[in-house]
Amino acid sequence: MFYRFVPLDSFRYRLLLCFGVGFGVLLGLPPFSFLSAGIVASISALSLFLSLNRESPIRAILWLLFLSQILNFTTFFWIPGAVSRISGAGPIVSFAFFLFYGLISHIKFIPFYIIFRFSNIQNSSKTWVLLLFPAAGTFSDLITYQIFPWYWGNLVSGSIVFEQFASVLGVYGLSFLLLFISSALLFFISHYKNRKSNEFKISVLSFAAVFCVFVYGLYRIGFVSDSLVPGETKILSVVMVQPDTSPGTKDLQNDEIFLASTMSKILSLSLQGSMAAEKPPSLIILPESAIPFHGTIPSEENKREHIYSSTMDGIILYLSKHSGADILFNELNMEEGKLRNQISLFKNLDGITERYNKRKLLAFGEYLPWESQFPILRKTFRETSRYVPGEFPKLLSGTIEKNRIQVSAPDRHDLEQLKVPETMKTEFSSPELQAKKIKNLEYSYSILPLLCYEAMFTDLVLDYFRSEERPDILINLTNDSWFDSELEANQHSGTVRLRAIETGLPMIRSTVSGITDVWDSRGISLITPVGFHETAIRTFAIQLNPSASTFYVKIGNSFLWIVSFLLISLRLTLVFRSERKV
Repeated sequence: MFYRFVPLDSFRYRLLLCFGVGFGVLLGLPPFSFLSAGIVASISALSLFLSLNRESPIRAILWLLFLSQILNFTTFFWIPGAVSRISGAGPIVSFAFFLFYGLISHIKFIPFYIIFRFSNIQNSSKTWVLLLFPAAGTFSDLITYQIFPWYWGNLVSGSIVFEQFASVLGVYGLSFLLLFISSALLFFISHYKNRKSNEFKISVLSFAAVFCVFVYGLYRIGFVSDSLVPGETKILSVVMVQPDTSPGTKDLQNDEIFLASTMSKILSLSLQGSMAAEKPPSLIILPESAIPFHGTIPSEENKREHIYSSTMDGIILYLSKHSGADILFNELNMEEGKLRNQISLFKNLDGITERYNKRKLLAFGEYLPWESQFPILRKTFRETSRYVPGEFPKLLSGTIEKNRIQVSAPDRHDLEQLKVPETMKTEFSSPELQAKKIKNLEYSYSILPLLCYEAMFTDLVLDYFRSEERPDILINLTNDSWFDSELEANQHSGTVRLRAIETGLPMIRSTVSGITDVWDSRGISLITPVGFHETAIRTFAIQLNPSASTFYVKIGNSFLWIVSFLLISLRLTLVFRSERKV
């Protein structure tokens, strides 16, 4: 009946499948998070590939390029406006970049399809479709570069149970799982009428394997918090603010009223949170660009470039002095002529600031590729910064004191200290005060810092686990106000959440304008999230359990690389041999 209205392999049929992929991805990603939509997207892709196998290779590639733009317009339609705000480009350039983004970030469909085509699978009833389709899709996820990465595994976000499989094989393992479920479903339907066949029994075994993954997820949700290695649980008391301030465009850089109101809002919210917290805070978290344009290193080059802000320096010092907490914040600093975007931890214990330099910079937002060859690009992308990436991962270490007293309201005399950061620095370096703090020390803790969209790249996170030092918590500071899209904020947040499940560590996501949230090691939210364009304070205590490393942390992506490559190689070898015999 269906093929009477939409003939197989017709333009309408393939167009319908392209929209099935596009809307399936849209509804599979947060905030919708329908697992069924993710399955529809992958089944649509498989059906489209089977149809394109009956086309010439050139026409098939053209269809895939068309698919990339269908996906662009259905799921990532917020990108042109974001490009315009982030880079300062006009609407024509932003739209052209949007089309370019679709070709680059969705080019994964081309190697995915090429592998599938050369595997000589003509319909979904072939047994090899069960393994080859997920292997090809996972392999394409692994090898293709993406600007704002999305993976097939992100479409599993509608099932917190299935998502636990990320602790075994990461987001790429979820990609394999979703594509396997989809191919198994079509394979099952193909052989349902002949339930005595070996193929039908294989399809049943396939769903049995999926059920085992589901049972593992249920087990992990119910019992993972009890799976601790010997050691004491640390309790970190946190104050986190979402100020919902402007993204900080360059026309505001010299606007003293804007800067004063922004700094005042950050100080006010942080003090309110510190006083309202049930327990005195051990850590105050400020999001990316909470105080834009500036830094706290009073070097000559920072002063010469008008980067150092004594007011910002005073706010950080004052918050720590008044609350007794460490302060985690974002700042810019010039170091030997290189402008760095940093996550900094001011430590109340000794007044020293540890800094992490952002390693994964956003092209056309934080730096201009090919600027030296084409200087004219700077005139087109006026808002683009000139940051230089960091070279190495770096954990930030703080301390937790015991017997801490509740934070009191500041008086006018206290606030006058903001004007003299040098005086406060001297107080932090007092030997008597430091000796008292060390005596009162309860725990130390380590932060794995992730700035903005760095948290979307699982390989970057795995870098931190190649040393013997293990972090206690993941913290992502970001500023989604540049995008001004609630859909983007939810997509970004949902993608980042998987890092908690992959590493088995709790994760805090602090944003300027939303979505601000906290997840435990199973990706379960621990607070009421702060929504898009809300101004809010969150105070909470989070357990830093000394849990064992997840299997994924131990093996990384090497297992899936090997399995996917071997499956593809085996199938292509069998096809090649059969063709030679003919």
